[in-house]
Amino acid sequence: MKVKKYITSIVMMTLSLALTVGCSSSETNDKQTNEVNSGEEVVVATSVAVTEILDKLGVKVSGVPTTSYDLPESAKDATEVGSPMNPDMEIIKSLNPTVVVSVDTLGEDYKKTFTQNNIPSEFVNLTNVDGLKETVKTLGERFDKTDKANEILKELEDKEAALSNKEKNDEKVMILFGAPGSVMIGTNKSYVGNLVQICGGNNVFSEGSSSYIQVNMEEIIKANPDKILVMMHALPEETKKTVEQELAKDSWKSINAVKNDKVIYLDTEYFGMSANLKAIEALDILGDILYEQ
Repeated sequence: MKVKKYITSIVMMTLSLALTVGCSSSETNDKQTNEVNSGEEVVVATSVAVTEILDKLGVKVSGVPTTSYDLPESAKDATEVGSPMNPDMEIIKSLNPTVVVSVDTLGEDYKKTFTQNNIPSEFVNLTNVDGLKETVKTLGERFDKTDKANEILKELEDKEAALSNKEKNDEKVMILFGAPGSVMIGTNKSYVGNLVQICGGNNVFSEGSSSYIQVNMEEIIKANPDKILVMMHALPEETKKTVEQELAKDSWKSINAVKNDKVIYLDTEYFGMSANLKAIEALDILGDILYEQ
């Protein structure tokens, strides 16, 4: 009899525990469902530029890229989801996002990874200032932040209008894109090239089939730029050494920019691969460089 009573007690405890867990799980699922039904978004940003745009719009992010760059204060409690070029899909899926916002320049295979993992995603164009403006407009509409988006757009457009009234600068400029172990030339399809164009600068290699083209010394000597703007991708100290070693070669000694010490290393905080909300400050800095006396 005692044994039967003991077994009955164990069964009742087990059922009670199962019901408790079941209720807890149900409450969690109900909470997630209520959040979606109430319109609350779970947003993941996979690049620094996208994170900054969403912050400026007032959109809360639950996931952010792993980066050495400072992220907005609003993202301090967000989960790191890995590098911008190779985010961790398992971490992203664990956040159960309603949307992941990424840049569209990392190729079709990158986009397919999100589709294959059934992760809702949106890809934005941040290759130039026009793309930045379109991204701000699109995300403003997507998250019902059109008033804030319009404020940002007006600030950008006012800056562009002010610069368009300046007299064009005929001084020849070349953009040198440095990465550890290699250098390339930036065309006007690159973000920095686009900024030079907006400032009225004369990029001697404005044309090109892509944002960056291979260095051709014969063409560089022929163009003979007066200033060289150096943009650096990641590891700035290591990249700077690579560029300095390149410019120390005899083939560069006849170039006006090198002879006259007019090689300018751009601040990575303002001049990167992607257009971002520091574009206005970047245009001011670039204007001072291009129009210095």
